[in-house]
Amino acid sequence: MVLLLTFPEKTGKIKIRKTTREVTDLYSEQQQMKNRDTAQLMIEEMKNEIEKQKKLLDKRDHEIENLKRLLEEADARAEQTVRTTPANYGESLDMVYEIISDLKKYTPEEVLFYAALLLAGLMETKDVAIYMVVNKDYARLFSSTSSEAAALGHSIRYSAMGDLYRTLEAGRIFANEDMVPDLPLMASGVYAEDEIQVLLMFWGLSGQQMGPSSVKRLTVISTLIQNALLRAKRCMAGFRRHNCMEGTSVLNEKAFTTLTRTFLAARAKGLTECTLAEIVMGYQDYDVIASKISYNIRQTDYMGIMDGRKLYILLTNTDIENADAVKERLLKLGYQCVLKETI
Repeated sequence: MVLLLTFPEKTGKIKIRKTTREVTDLYSEQQQMKNRDTAQLMIEEMKNEIEKQKKLLDKRDHEIENLKRLLEEADARAEQTVRTTPANYGESLDMVYEIISDLKKYTPEEVLFYAALLLAGLMETKDVAIYMVVNKDYARLFSSTSSEAAALGHSIRYSAMGDLYRTLEAGRIFANEDMVPDLPLMASGVYAEDEIQVLLMFWGLSGQQMGPSSVKRLTVISTLIQNALLRAKRCMAGFRRHNCMEGTSVLNEKAFTTLTRTFLAARAKGLTECTLAEIVMGYQDYDVIASKISYNIRQTDYMGIMDGRKLYILLTNTDIENADAVKERLLKLGYQCVLKETI
């Protein structure tokens, strides 16, 4: 655009004259330049987006190829497993959840017994033990499916079990590949807030049953059964608090009778040992006697009343022969007892 400057002789002021067409041409030229810049920017953005999408598609194609390869390898392993695994190796994993759900039909005090039977079936062994962790060092046997499974004893110092302890502390499944004596062939833990609460131990397994597929299987089983076992343990821990008669450590008759029958039923299935000790009370009340003997029985034993306010002790994981030691301790405190195997 051209500006015309005039200098009038009289006023000396500068005048600028421009035509409407000139202004229109100027605006049109600026707009065209702006439009070209915008179009060029859009083209660059589109090119970048196309390049980005191309890279994503290439990446996805690569991932798909990897997935196909992994699936082909998995299929090959599965076919090999079918050829090498015995037909009676156990229920398929898609049935594990359904089987474990059966624990819902049991009361909390029953779960820890019948979980041992369930685990034995799922892992295809007759030798399973469940230990309740007492503290960071010791655990006590709660239930077992055979004498072999209980071979470590009623109380174990699991923190001294070397590789087993380190493996479970790391949250992994223990497999005794080196066949170390005095250790189970496989073991897993049940955890709450990264602390071991329950120990699951397995014997009577073949070498094939200790391979990677069994480790994965036990991992799934332990995860699925975890909530049921932790809930049962919490309920058992609160059992005394909720059912003891006021001011005593003695269970009321209904709770104690139910608990005793549960232990006796489990004993009949070979899942535990237990013995009843009836205290000869004389003329003393149960609460007076209980206060004197409560510090001389184990934390895992239960005191309660039955048969018209008679005082009993339920000696858990104790057969009638080993119960004689308890009988002697009570006698030293001045109390006689009668050992019983039934109610």
